[in-house]
Amino acid sequence: MRTDLSENSRVWLYQAERTLNESEILKIKNDLAHFCISWTAHDKALKADSDVLYQRFILLVVDESATDASGCSIDKSVRKLKELSAEIGVDFFDRLNMAYLKDNQVHSIHLNAIEQAKNEGNINDNTLFFNTLVNNLGELGTKFILPLNQHWINQTR
Repeated sequence: MRTDLSENSRVWLYQAERTLNESEILKIKNDLAHFCISWTAHDKALKADSDVLYQRFILLVVDESATDASGCSIDKSVRKLKELSAEIGVDFFDRLNMAYLKDNQVHSIHLNAIEQAKNEGNINDNTLFFNTLVNNLGELGTKFILPLNQHWINQTR
């Protein structure tokens, strides 16, 4: 990750439906590195970077202190993620698929199954869930992984 990006840099997180293998991660990193170099908004280069986190999440970052991401530039990134999704056969767009940490492993659970998993004792209020709705790099550092009782999904139950 670039070290010259502001804490206020805008982020987008895409969650894979499963753990990505090494060759998939390499492809994603290479493709997105090339994409970020050529990513523009209204013909102005974006100060952007990308990464893969926890073998499960694709991170795109734009430092808008240089150039704002426009609707068209965001559309370009979504198209790129859809292309990658099709190429490697992994869904990055299921927003009802939640990820959490248990025994140092990332697990997935459907949003509607959380209450049942809690009742069965498979998860609890302290289970760490990933929050893909963080807005910027600062929040990525402080709000990306939260206990269930502090996570937005706790309010939907």
